[in-house]
Amino acid sequence: MDTRTETTMSNVERLDLRGLPVWERPSRVLEVFDRLPAGQTVTFITENEPRGLGTRIEQSRKHELILDPRRVGDREWHVAMTRTAVEIDAPSPMGILKRSRVFSHLDDVSRSKLASVATLHTARRGQSVVMENSDWPFIGVAFEGVFAFASRNGSVRQRIFHEIFPYEVFGELELFDGAPTAGRIIVLSKGARYLRVPNDAVMQIAEHSPRLYAALGRVAAQRTRDLAELLVSQNAMPIIARIAQVLLPYAMPEKGLSAAMPPLPNMTQAQIAASAGTVKEVAARAIAELETKNLLKRERGHVRYLDRQGLIDLIRES
Repeated sequence: MDTRTETTMSNVERLDLRGLPVWERPSRVLEVFDRLPAGQTVTFITENEPRGLGTRIEQSRKHELILDPRRVGDREWHVAMTRTAVEIDAPSPMGILKRSRVFSHLDDVSRSKLASVATLHTARRGQSVVMENSDWPFIGVAFEGVFAFASRNGSVRQRIFHEIFPYEVFGELELFDGAPTAGRIIVLSKGARYLRVPNDAVMQIAEHSPRLYAALGRVAAQRTRDLAELLVSQNAMPIIARIAQVLLPYAMPEKGLSAAMPPLPNMTQAQIAASAGTVKEVAARAIAELETKNLLKRERGHVRYLDRQGLIDLIRES
C-alpha cells in the first residue's frame, strides 16, 4: 500500500503509513505535523502498536503535542496527533491534565477544578500503588515512568495484562462500576510519578462535560480489545511470537537494532514472561532464540536493543 496523505471534509489530515519502512515514518509524520496550525489534528494510520513511533515524535516535539492512539481493527491503529497552542507546563497538575488525552479536551475552568483537588505521588520499581480487590476511588494519571496492570487472581504467578505509559490513566473501571479494583497497579520503571484525582470530582465535571465520560469509556473499550487480542494470541501464536509481541511496544522506529525504550532495559525475564502469560524459563528460551535471529541484543541478561521491523515481520508470519 502506498503512503498517502488525505484531507477530510473537516480539514483534518490522515496520513497512512502502512507499507512505509518503520525507520522512515518519524520524518514523514513530522513533515506533516510541522505544517499544522495550533489546535489542528493529524491522524496517522499504522498496522502495529505505535508507541515507539509516538515516543520518537514526542522526543522531537516535546510539550508541543497530544497523542491519542486507538486500535480500530486487526492490525490497524489510528493515532490522532494534535498540535497544542502553547508549550504545556508539566509536571504541574494542570499541565498533566492538559497532556492527558482523557482530560485534554476540557476547558481551563474544569481542569482547574480537578487540579485543585488532585495530588502528586511518587513510587519506586516493584511498588504497588493500587492493591488488588481494594477500594480506590481515584483516577490515576501516569506522567513519569511506566506502570502496569497486573493480577495474581489467587495464584502464585503474577500476570501482567497491559502497561500504562505517561499521560495514560488507570482506575477507569472502578469509576464506572464502583466495585473493588480488578487488579494491582505496579511500577515497572526504576521510579514513577502519577497524579491522583478523586472520582467524585471527575464525575462532577463529567456531568457538565459528557465527553469526559466518553473519553474514559473509550480507554476501557480499548483495553478490552487489547485483552481480547492477548487471549487470542496466547491460544494461537507460538511463544516466540508472543514474546516478540510483548517487546514490540518498546522497539523504536529505526533500521536494524536500536536502543529499546525504558523500562525494558531494566525489566527482568520474569516480568517479560508475566506479560506473555508464560513462565521465566520458557520466556528465556524464546528471548535467546530471538537473539540468534538478530532481532534483539542483551547486555548483562537484560534486553537492551530491538529490531522493530524484524519483530513485526516475525509476528506477521506467525
